Amino acid sequence: MERITNEANFDWEQGFANYLNENKTLAYMMLNRTADFISQPALRHKVDGEWVTVNWQTFREQIRYIAKALLELDLLTPGDRAGLFSANRAEWAIADLGILAIRGISVPIYATNSAEEAKHIVNDAGVKILFVGDQIQYDKAKSIITNNPYLKKIIAFDRNILIQDEDSIYLDELLEIGQKAKQDEELEKHLNQAKPDDVLTLIYTSGTTGAPKGAVHTHRSFMGGIYPSRQRFPQAGPGYVSLAILPLSHVFERMWSYGCMSIGVEIAYCPDPKQFVEIMSEVKPQFMTSVPRIWEKVYATIHDGLKTASPIKAGLFKWAERVAIDVYRDKRAGKKSSSFLMAQYALADKLIIQKVQETLGAENSDVYHVGGAAFSEEINEFFLAFGINTIQGFGLTEFFPAAMGYDTNGYPGVCGPIIPMCEVRISEEGEIQLKGNMCMTGYYNNPEATAECFTEDGWFKTQDIGEIITEKLAGETFSYIAITDRI
Repeated sequence: MERITNEANFDWEQGFANYLNENKTLAYMMLNRTADFISQPALRHKVDGEWVTVNWQTFREQIRYIAKALLELDLLTPGDRAGLFSANRAEWAIADLGILAIRGISVPIYATNSAEEAKHIVNDAGVKILFVGDQIQYDKAKSIITNNPYLKKIIAFDRNILIQDEDSIYLDELLEIGQKAKQDEELEKHLNQAKPDDVLTLIYTSGTTGAPKGAVHTHRSFMGGIYPSRQRFPQAGPGYVSLAILPLSHVFERMWSYGCMSIGVEIAYCPDPKQFVEIMSEVKPQFMTSVPRIWEKVYATIHDGLKTASPIKAGLFKWAERVAIDVYRDKRAGKKSSSFLMAQYALADKLIIQKVQETLGAENSDVYHVGGAAFSEEINEFFLAFGINTIQGFGLTEFFPAAMGYDTNGYPGVCGPIIPMCEVRISEEGEIQLKGNMCMTGYYNNPEATAECFTEDGWFKTQDIGEIITEKLAGETFSYIAITDRI
């Protein structure tokens, strides 16, 4: 894949039409991409404290086994909803794509949701089967399934989960059924009958402003976010790793991970953000999605450590930090740093900067996306100056993504650049409003809430206040989103 050198002059609509014509749906695309990466690692996760790698061939086989088992047991028909109630792990993606392969609709539930919160989603979406990741989630699912008009089957990922009754089954049992099932022809029929405008998923909002609402995304809207984003990373492919630390139940991690998979990037799963530094140092990823809080904690840990370090070590670090930031600011201003400053930087890089990168496992960083909340400019600048490419993006559960950084095109205080095929405008009240293929079709069974979040002329209302900032870099014009307030 070649870099599109001038995004403004490329025919994105025709390119996207060709992309959809070739790839059709998310599951169709993933299964067809297997031949390109057959022996390459697809997924990596920890099992009993040890990393286990799933190559593309096994990944493909297990997606198909799950799809065929669901057909064999008549657990799902096209349009039926299936839930995923688990922390990040390889089985999450395998189950998700197995559901999608037979034109089911997947409904993620946050691993930390209470039984009551999970029940609301199960009932609102009409979830028919539920995949669960551990004993706690299984027990919550069992409390929901009793006399539930929708939920009929629970599938436990792990054998160490104690299950009971005929309404529960282990994932390995499901895989075995699928392996033996004579459903290949039926599966191919489903894959080929699926259309881009079929519903792919219902992603529920956090519920901070009322009851959680299910944002309806189609294959078109997901692939409408993946297509323009992936063009910015032509160098990526087999040999690259993206660390999935944000929950897969969030649109940010899920869409980014599938975009990476589509070009052969391996996904390594971090089940618990508290393990961030440990997992990072082992995986050394080129890519990652993250939230500001992760980097704030790392920044605080580094600078708190200076308080107990020897005066010489603390002074050396502060000197290296000043030098790195001076060089970064010169580069950001398009100014050439002095020979003396660059000589200092070379020494600072060898003594301090590289060691910080290595300690964090960030020496291979291509871009670490940051979103979900405001990111301190001071902290963002620190990591950029230390060669850790943390760039803010912008998007919402209902509309994702709108802005995504790459190369050295991001900088503190802004999100982006805005991705192609996404239109952004600022209303008279200062609200950021969006339009593009990556927008949801509406909230599930909630036309009133759907109507409220769109303008009369069809723009999505983000409820964020901000401005569009335009800059020229290396002869190309880029637009960014700067968020200043919330309605």
